[in-house]
Amino acid sequence: MESGTQREAKSWAMFAITGPRLRPLEVTEKLGIQPDYYHGADVKDIENMTIPSHWQLNSKLGPEFPLLDHIWDLLKTLAPVRKSLKEFTENYESTIYASVEFASEFTKGVVLDKRTMLLLGEMGVNLEIIPWALSETP
Repeated sequence: MESGTQREAKSWAMFAITGPRLRPLEVTEKLGIQPDYYHGADVKDIENMTIPSHWQLNSKLGPEFPLLDHIWDLLKTLAPVRKSLKEFTENYESTIYASVEFASEFTKGVVLDKRTMLLLGEMGVNLEIIPWALSETP
């Protein structure tokens, strides 16, 4: 199949700050952003073990959008408050988690431009890309 007929890989992305001493309500207050999901340190897993606190922001785009669009959807929200965000990214695990279909002859690969990578690094944000098979679309 010619590369000109390939479609964008389906994808999604979310940003999370996690840590045992993280106070999610403080993140919300200092950033002035309402999270899509959060929980404090009082949450337990199925084995009754404490789960680190978590503050999460999801991309608002659908799975048909390219991964780079999902990342920029998050960055458009986070970049204006990057100085306040830096306080958290320096002290807690801060990651954009992204998922894309496995590459195939029918899907394009994922390319992150220099500007995006530079901004993520300057903000202190990791990027973790998790592939999925087409039949396992989340």
